[in-house]
Amino acid sequence: LKCTRPASETLDFMHKTAVAPESLLSSASAVRPTWGSAQPVSSPWTGARECGSLEAVVAVYGAAAPEAAARLPVATAPRTHKEHPFVFFHQRKTGGSTIRTQMVYSAKKHSLSSWVPCSDKVPCESYYAPPHPPFYAVYGGHLYWASVQKALLRQQGIHVGGAATPQMHCFTVFREPVSRVASCWSYRMVEKKRRLGNGLDVKNVSAQQLSSHHTLQVKDLASYSASQLREALATGMSHYGEGCNNEPLRILSDAGTNEERVNRLTAENGASCGAAGWSMDVVGVLDRTLHRASRCVVGV
Repeated sequence: LKCTRPASETLDFMHKTAVAPESLLSSASAVRPTWGSAQPVSSPWTGARECGSLEAVVAVYGAAAPEAAARLPVATAPRTHKEHPFVFFHQRKTGGSTIRTQMVYSAKKHSLSSWVPCSDKVPCESYYAPPHPPFYAVYGGHLYWASVQKALLRQQGIHVGGAATPQMHCFTVFREPVSRVASCWSYRMVEKKRRLGNGLDVKNVSAQQLSSHHTLQVKDLASYSASQLREALATGMSHYGEGCNNEPLRILSDAGTNEERVNRLTAENGASCGAAGWSMDVVGVLDRTLHRASRCVVGV
């Protein structure tokens, strides 16, 4: 599966720490990431498009990781409130549903308002933070970073646009990529019996047909060859237009609202470069993803 692993999910420098959301919601001092909202990692690669810069992007953030992880246990953050809310960016198939349940419970326990899909009449199919009042002290879900940033800037009375960033505490979880993709695929494509196109068997369909017409009958990942698997992950969509590839890029970059684009960022296409076949856009998108992740506590 090495050739199919999303670049953003193979980075081993992320914090080896998971912080219970309740500790961030309590009145006591809580853990604050060294890569916190005040001083995210600064990278010269934002907007870069050269495939050769991919390793350099990783190196910039990787160099900051050891010191950040070492300082986590002694760093503190003020109590969460509406002017400085707590946000959980739930990457799919990372155990986030349990975290969300505990977040809602803890928010109520500490008399904090919360907005979490599938709780308190918030529709489950909600991916954009509400941009208008009432505003909340706690947010959590499969939320696109850009939508949260826009909502919180409005909430804090800051002009939306430019380089402005809202004040917030945030948390996300990165799961080992092979198990996460396998879990996502099984849930979305196999268990739910969702099919693409006209349901032809992938073993009898050429890669060109698969790419052009999405004529994939979804099966367990183990039944595909390496080449079929690479194409399946790049083009595979559930009945609801959801893919399983590049989940961190989906949540934390600005490419996430375009499922087809984010699904193919690490797959060969007409605008690819390098032996791995990364899309020309992947360097800048990866950098933006890691820059935003560097503002949060990250669980692995």
